[in-house]
Amino acid sequence: MAQLTIRDLYDLLSQAPRRRDLEQDVIRLVYDGTAIHLSTADQPDRVIARASTCGFVTGSWDVTAYTASLASVMAWMRMLDGENLIDLTPFWASAPIVLAFATGGQVGAWPVIACPTAPADRRPLLRADGLPPCPE
Repeated sequence: MAQLTIRDLYDLLSQAPRRRDLEQDVIRLVYDGTAIHLSTADQPDRVIARASTCGFVTGSWDVTAYTASLASVMAWMRMLDGENLIDLTPFWASAPIVLAFATGGQVGAWPVIACPTAPADRRPLLRADGLPPCPE
């Protein structure tokens, strides 16, 4: 999890490039314990924007996602107080992985394409016949 102000996260995400080709419209967010770095998936070493984190610190993570669903996340953040802290963390209870945004009891989510830092043993539970378990 990373904590930063809503304004800083909004400013970071607003710098994500918008391209016409959806398959190329992919960004990468990397949290290193002190900052979140934004780059494109096709040029991961070229940092476009950076936002320093504050408050609670946890282990690092790395996610890749389409920017197509970014507009709804940013619209949600515009309704919040920009000075408040927001928690940002990958969540992978089961597929698909999402990037969760939480502040003041409100939670938003953004679908993720890949999360290389997710534990490898986090897979949906399957029955012996390969189907998902039935609810009881």
